[in-house]
Amino acid sequence: MMKTWILFFITLFPLNSLQPLDHKFYLSVTQMEFDADKNRITAISRVFVDDLEETLRQRYDVQLALGTDREDTMASFYISRYVEQKLIVEMNNEPLKFSFAGFTYQNDQIVLLSEFSVIPSDEFEIKVTNALITDAYSEQQNLVHFRMNQKKQSEVLTKERPFFVVAL
Repeated sequence: MMKTWILFFITLFPLNSLQPLDHKFYLSVTQMEFDADKNRITAISRVFVDDLEETLRQRYDVQLALGTDREDTMASFYISRYVEQKLIVEMNNEPLKFSFAGFTYQNDQIVLLSEFSVIPSDEFEIKVTNALITDAYSEQQNLVHFRMNQKKQSEVLTKERPFFVVAL
């Protein structure tokens, strides 16, 4: 009788369903603000530390131990270099000058601070590219909130669609 119950249980619940669920999502959030008075666009990006660390490991073959007491002294260099290549703002088809202002940690996330110098213009088209983490995780989604003149445009960017044109 006991064997019958065990067989019944196994047919109802396959063994692979007893494994822990390892469903992970890959998401970053970037808030950007266009400040016409200061001729700059500021960007604050929040990325999961482990995702960024794995991406940097794959890309540069480094072990940075981000957010630990063993953090590599070159961490800022690699993070800045990576963000400059993956977070791009163009105005009138010209890339804006990127400046990495630093990073900090909040729980399991790293907060990346960047600025882009804006060239004053009467008419402009702004294109934002955010391809953070997409080279390591194809399912990565990058939510971008862009604010300008008290208006906000939000876009979800992916590996297949890494950019958008601001329409505010």
